[in-house]
Amino acid sequence: MSTEVPAPRLEHLERVVINGNGTGYHGERGTIVWLESSAVRRNPTRPDQWAYVVHLPKQAAWRTFLQSDLESEGGFDLETDHLGKRAEISFDLVLKEDNDWMEGSYRLLGEFWNVVIFRKDDVEEVRFQRRIWERPTKWERAMTGMVIRFPRKVRVGRNDLFGAMSRAFGCSEWTEVAGPDSMVLR
Repeated sequence: MSTEVPAPRLEHLERVVINGNGTGYHGERGTIVWLESSAVRRNPTRPDQWAYVVHLPKQAAWRTFLQSDLESEGGFDLETDHLGKRAEISFDLVLKEDNDWMEGSYRLLGEFWNVVIFRKDDVEEVRFQRRIWERPTKWERAMTGMVIRFPRKVRVGRNDLFGAMSRAFGCSEWTEVAGPDSMVLR
């Protein structure tokens, strides 16, 4: 039995229609903006387990689907169609009044999505560390982003997270959206 990862059937920026009945998005149209291989790498005999992040413009959201839930429409978008038009952030978890860990995705004007991880750590002041997450197959792209570390003793709520993002990127206006799941991106 081969342990080589099978090629994905669909490509980056390919336009698709959601055909999976159990997805809650049956019949919606969108564009693939990201491919992810973790499930198919665990079981190479199941190429239908490739995961894809799809931008659904009617929903103003980015959702993850398996290959088996998608059908190609035969066309492709330009990459520039999927770059940020403003500073946007999406949180993967529900924000609390004080968060020890938070993860999400963000994009800036003219950029693609990136990953951001906020965490309390053994630091005296807020620290910003750029990060690159390499991907294991030739079909996937590396993901960039930022790890923002807060001192353990401070409260880290919504305003603190937005304030750190503003400090890190020089953007004072952030729009919260239903963006892609950062765990799939990284």
